[in-house]
Amino acid sequence: ADGAECQACEAGGFKDVTGSAACTLCSRGKYSTATAAISEATCQGCPSYTYSPDGSGLLTNCTCNKGYTGPDGVACAACIAGTYKDVNGSAPCSPCSEGKYSAETAQISESTCSDCPAHTFSRVGSRQLTNCTCNKGYTGPDGAECEACEAGGFKEVNGSAACTLCLHGK
Repeated sequence: ADGAECQACEAGGFKDVTGSAACTLCSRGKYSTATAAISEATCQGCPSYTYSPDGSGLLTNCTCNKGYTGPDGVACAACIAGTYKDVNGSAPCSPCSEGKYSAETAQISESTCSDCPAHTFSRVGSRQLTNCTCNKGYTGPDGAECEACEAGGFKEVNGSAACTLCLHGK
């Protein structure tokens, strides 16, 4: 207040006018470690693919956006294909579950993991449709719907191998 002892603006804020007005907070996506700052120019942008709330006073307040991962305060990396991240922060990316795949990077939802075609299987974190391979007892090309082995045939392994015919007399 006018006539009283003044307080320095805290880190994350600035005041560019004289008088009893309150300090202005650095806007979201920016931070400032300076105290008693007199210009908005002291508010620096967060590193790539990070976010900070209004009034951030530390570089480590800049945390990764959804779809990106890394330590707080540094540029974040996109989640690789086969993964997603649906929260802000330094958490790791989550892999698509078994039987699903995703060829896209920086995904923010598990719903971006697509189901493999019928009668196929893929491992956790699969990155492309061709990672979906035929189940045992089924045959066909990788990444396509597989067909059951015909009567008199069998297949004991996953993959695109052909079905094997039963031996004569069986």
